[in-house]
Formats: sequence, C-alpha cells, structure tokens
Amino acid sequence: MTDVRIQDFNENSKPDTNNDFVMTFNDNSESKTRLKDAFYSMVPDGAQTHNNIFRGQNLGALDATHIANIQNGTFRGMFIGDYFSINGSNYVIAGINYKISHGDNGSLGNHLVLMPSDWSKTPTQTLAPDGSTTHYMNDTDTTAGGFAGSKLYKTYLPQIQTKLETDFGSNLMSFRTIVSTDVDDSGAPDQAEWRDAKVGIPNEVMIYGTTLNGNNKNGSWYNIGDETSQLPLMRLNDAERNFNRQDVWLRDVHSASEFAYASARGDGGWSSAFGPWDGVRAFFLIG
Repeated sequence: MTDVRIQDFNENSKPDTNNDFVMTFNDNSESKTRLKDAFYSMVPDGAQTHNNIFRGQNLGALDATHIANIQNGTFRGMFIGDYFSINGSNYVIAGINYKISHGDNGSLGNHLVLMPSDWSKTPTQTLAPDGSTTHYMNDTDTTAGGFAGSKLYKTYLPQIQTKLETDFGSNLMSFRTIVSTDVDDSGAPDQAEWRDAKVGIPNEVMIYGTTLNGNNKNGSWYNIGDETSQLPLMRLNDAERNFNRQDVWLRDVHSASEFAYASARGDGGWSSAFGPWDGVRAFFLIG
C-alpha cells in the first residue's frame, strides 16, 4: 500500500459499514479501521448523542441485539427517525430515554419511544379518519371526565395496545403517565391522576415543544403531565408534526366540548370531540 496515491483509488459506489474499511497512513506505515468502528469513534454511544441525530434508516425486525443495546444504554445502531418493520407495520424512533426518572415511582429503565410511521387499515397502532363515520375521541361533543373519560382512552387505546403486545411481546414497557379525569364549568381540566399505561397519545408539548390550545387555566399539569419536553423526532424533522398530511388528536382538553389536535397543515388547532376528521397516532415504550 505504500506510495499509492489516494486519488488512484476507485470510488466505492456501495459502501458497507460492516465490511468496508478506512485506511489511515502515517509516514511509511498504514492501518485499517472498519468503517462502522470509525463512525462510532466520532459518534459516542448513549442517549445524549443518539437523541440529537436524525437518520431515518430501516432497522428491520426488532432483534436481541437491538434489545441488548437498549437495555445497556448504548443505543448502538439506533437513531432518531430509524424505524422497525414488524408484522407489516413501521414503528419510528421518536425519542430515547424520554421518560427516564419520570413518574411517581421513578423506576423506569432504558427505553425507546416509538410511534407508527404510517396509517394502519385496522384498529392497531394508528387510526385513519374517513371524515364521516370516525369519531375516535368521543361519540358526542363533550370532554366530561377529561381525557380519561373519552372513547379514545377507554376503547381505542386498548385496541392499539393489543396490537403492540402482539408485535413487541414482553419488550412493550409499562410506564406511568398523568391523565385528566375531570373538567370544570369553563372546560378546563381540574382533576388528574397518575395511571399505569402501555400506550398513549401525545400532548401539545411533545409535538410542538410548547402549549398552544389546551385550556390550562387550572395549571398545565392536568393536560401536560410529566411529558414536558418536545420529542426529538418532532424537533429534528419538522415534517413529523403534520404526520402523513393528516390531523391527529392530542390529549389536551380545550373546552367543555373540544380537544386539541395537531393539524395536517402544520399548525395546532382544536376540534369538537365528535369531530370525524382527526386520526390517532399513538406512542409507546420498548426496552
């Protein structure tokens, strides 16, 4: 290899991080490093780094190596926007260790936050509205009972959980989250409680990084709970905020008859709980 000029090498049109090597030259000596190892020497393992890189790569099916690298906290080979393909569904990484030390017990381990990356055709991880018969939040224009009193919470989230349990088995994690349970006469939630969950829908802060249309007259705790920062997926890829050009429900109560939603046009809005135009995009944790 000595005295061979860099410009004399052919360009690699099909780089392979597992089998390609980077050559380094120092005076009359040379060495080689696997391309993947060179990359990880510049991009350290861990949630802090991997939470700030958007890649968007298909990771295939979830396997034992993925789970090991989640549980040991390295998150090697997994970045924001990467997605798993399982049983015909794609699940995108929206955050890494997003809820570490959250909750009223604080015992949650290392994890990924996943969201579906496409609509489903059956009651599963996402629900697409048809604009006429779909009433995912409620069958009437009411927010009585807060988000906990909604049809979405009581009927559709359990359906989504069933699908996720099939796809992820014991790797689907239980977590603690705050759910509003009552609204006052102005339509502002005034009661909430910590509950166990394996699936939820986002609040405004998780999507936009701030509160917009939720009625927080009695305090944002009732609508926002402990999910008080923007998901890295939404921060790094603005297109995710208007997911698949479709409105999706958020759990923030806006009034006595309306909930907030994330608009297909990129803005935030609110709609009657009976509205048929808003779909459902869940989030959940694996580890």
